[in-house]
Amino acid sequence: MLTPTQEDILKELYNVFVGEAANILSEILQKRIFLSVPEIKLLSLHELKSSEKENLIPVLNGTVLSTSLKFGNVFSGRADFIFPAEQIKYVTALCLGEEYIVEDAEFSFNDEDFDIVKEIGNIILNSIMGGMGSLMEMKLEYDVPQVILHSAGEFCKVLASSEESNLLLLYVSFGVDNSKVLGLILIKFSLESVEFLIQKVNEISRDLNE
Repeated sequence: MLTPTQEDILKELYNVFVGEAANILSEILQKRIFLSVPEIKLLSLHELKSSEKENLIPVLNGTVLSTSLKFGNVFSGRADFIFPAEQIKYVTALCLGEEYIVEDAEFSFNDEDFDIVKEIGNIILNSIMGGMGSLMEMKLEYDVPQVILHSAGEFCKVLASSEESNLLLLYVSFGVDNSKVLGLILIKFSLESVEFLIQKVNEISRDLNE
């Protein structure tokens, strides 16, 4: 759905948004935090069959922990920041400066794990909401982020039944000092909202070419 130019502009914008989040997290954790968006895709969910939706993002077929929020009135949708469950303990250890110990395949999380992932997701999503609000030249209203543990395949079923028609998929590289893990940001938009977003991107493209 995106031209190469639109994709480059969006990638650059979202790298700026998550860069702001990285600065905040670095101050809080007193560690060098790196966040980047190496890949971005805009997909039309209505054009995909149910089976295609469920296999759209393979990592979502496993157990995942998501930080989610709904946003907007005129410009509206839902944003999810997602870590695969097998990386949660690793992320917690990185943030606390502790040694990571590989545990059993059965995922068991404590309040500390949830709190750290919620704080990371909260800061990243808030930075993105602020950035998108500035881009759209409006103040976005959004609810308090919620942390949800989704069992294997559950999130894909939620995605397949989504009312929003478009999905912006951001692959996020999350680095702490010299270690790195990969997460996902999924932003679901109504058709009107994604058209508004592309309109703003096209305006930036025209300004760059003048």
